[in-house]
Amino acid sequence: MKVVVTGATGFIGSAVVEELTARGHGVVALVRPGSDLKRLRGIGGWEGLECGSWLAPEMADQLGRHGPEAFVHCAWQGVGGAERNEAWQITANLRLTMDALELAKNTGCTHWVGLGSQAEYGNLNCRMAETCATKPTTLYGKAKLLATEAALAYAGAAGMAATILRVFSTYGPGDAPSWFIPYVTREFLAGRGPRLTACEQMWDYLYVADAARAVAQVVETRAAGVFNLGSGQTRSLREIVELIHRETGATVAPAFGVVPYRPDQVMWLEADITRLSQAVGWTPTISLEAGIKKTVEFTRSNHQLP
Repeated sequence: MKVVVTGATGFIGSAVVEELTARGHGVVALVRPGSDLKRLRGIGGWEGLECGSWLAPEMADQLGRHGPEAFVHCAWQGVGGAERNEAWQITANLRLTMDALELAKNTGCTHWVGLGSQAEYGNLNCRMAETCATKPTTLYGKAKLLATEAALAYAGAAGMAATILRVFSTYGPGDAPSWFIPYVTREFLAGRGPRLTACEQMWDYLYVADAARAVAQVVETRAAGVFNLGSGQTRSLREIVELIHRETGATVAPAFGVVPYRPDQVMWLEADITRLSQAVGWTPTISLEAGIKKTVEFTRSNHQLP
């Protein structure tokens, strides 16, 4: 089928493009003028459609000529920790979501897939199922929850099937260097000891290719509703640091405990993925050990370390 993808130049979005095209689907990536396409290099089977505004009069016609059936919305402004309580988390991203929904409807898409977040649940510190209460503690989480509710309502009124995948923590080659696993990896490879909390947190990390495969299977099965997207297992951050330490062959020790926990620190983050597995027949296939190995190899080969 033909699938539209927003946020295709991002970490998860580019992996989704790669997985969809590998399965034989045609992808139209909506990209802003001047976008950095480095994550999409080497991926065949996709077309870029450059646009400044998704609601520009010509956009529906241009995109409609491709005959898209599904619309995967990965775009989001501001996912970094320092930006998670900015007011534009709501104003910019809710508008972005609504514009994407309207474009999907106007081009004849019958299935909408959006990326939500575990931040919609808030700081529950437990294994989280989709039936858990949603109590977001940041404007990022509140914006994601508003976008989820708006997307489900709009799609229903427009006659589109709608799916929201609440993403927990993903990692892998090409991730932004400031996130936990890339940061620790780069520091060790540069011969420095990463500065860390005590790393007692129990975290659910999913390799990005597994996440992309889940998105593709949702597109193919048209499974509708809200689903958690994670590995379904937790490991302590200290154990993850030790895995990276061994894989990089670093001789410098990590500096555990020099960074304090945040006041709202989540200590247990785990996805119950039963609903998604049953709906689309998906389970993760890449172990944390294998994923860390791939991530270290990529970082060693592709980055000049400071």
